[in-house]
Amino acid sequence: MKAANVLDWIVALLVCWASLTAIFEPSRGAAQCDAPIAASSEPQSRPAIPTQAEFEEMIRNMKLHD
Repeated sequence: MKAANVLDWIVALLVCWASLTAIFEPSRGAAQCDAPIAASSEPQSRPAIPTQAEFEEMIRNMKLHD
């Protein structure tokens, strides 16, 4: 295997990882700055995990935009 081919695979894996991280990680921008500060010490709920139907819809949308 050539070094350029290995480098291409490494770059592709890094791009995939970065894309998935951006999709599934909540945004750290203005959304958190504008959120009201909770006065109580109750644990905050986690962000909702997309359902199978939502995943399928995202995949359909990606295929439509190709």
